[in-house]
Amino acid sequence: MASGLPLRHPAQGFNASQQLIKSDRGNMLAMSHDNVMMKQIVGTHAPNGIEVDVKPLLHLVKEILTRATTQINISQTTSQAQAELEETTYPDSFFKMLNALAYTIEKISKEIDYRVLNGTDVHATTISLFNMLAIYSWDAKLVLTLTSFASFYGVPWMISQISSTNKLAESMACLKQLPDPKDSSAPMNLLFDGINNLIIIMMDVTWCVVEFRDLPTSYISQEVPALSTAMAHIPTAVYWTLRSVVVCAAQIRSINQIGDKFSISTTSEWELSTLAHKLSNILEHLRKQLDVCNEYIDEKRNVENISNAEESI
Repeated sequence: MASGLPLRHPAQGFNASQQLIKSDRGNMLAMSHDNVMMKQIVGTHAPNGIEVDVKPLLHLVKEILTRATTQINISQTTSQAQAELEETTYPDSFFKMLNALAYTIEKISKEIDYRVLNGTDVHATTISLFNMLAIYSWDAKLVLTLTSFASFYGVPWMISQISSTNKLAESMACLKQLPDPKDSSAPMNLLFDGINNLIIIMMDVTWCVVEFRDLPTSYISQEVPALSTAMAHIPTAVYWTLRSVVVCAAQIRSINQIGDKFSISTTSEWELSTLAHKLSNILEHLRKQLDVCNEYIDEKRNVENISNAEESI
């Protein structure tokens, strides 16, 4: 009796199996490469106990990058952009800390700029940053690198934005071959859309990592699975964020070098979107673990409050 199922030539089944095997091998090789890479990253980590108050620094970075990105986001009005930003007052202690970190921040900027100009491989450049920041905690590595990037990204846009009303800024913009912020050409918009999207995700990942650091150790320890899982993934999050900074810097540098003849390549567009997708997945995973950690802390606090209330009766 006919089964009613279409007959398949044996070779078809063999080819499908071969493709599956090749796919599995590819995935295994990718996983093996990632494991080797992360061992290399963790191997550079040698914190010496230096504490960096990263939150105020991250707030400053947010102000700079938000003002820079909203200026070139034509979908936002000026009033919308201003409404999203609140003026922040920084204490004297913040400026003392900033002064102490200024050399490191500048060194990061010069390292990225030098390697980008010399066409150094993105991974090699990222590793050089990890070596440079070996003594800092994972969250400090993120914030210091983003601070350096904010300086790199913010200054040119500040000059570009005031160049129409300030002759000095106009001359500086010409000297540095800065893009016109009013340029609405499709390639330019496409590139900055990709960069801005990646910047937003980089900032979100960084804030998430900082939140893990701020979890109260009196209520949660790394023996809690959610926290231990997150801590194991944080080096990966830091690597891909720093790598994204390097890629963004390289893309911006390419605009300055090419100027009016700029056109975004398919490779550049793919690289930005791939990094954004990668970081989005990492962020989603970390946020899930953070939610579990916060729920655990809330439960511990509730138990503590109930216990204290019973003792006071």
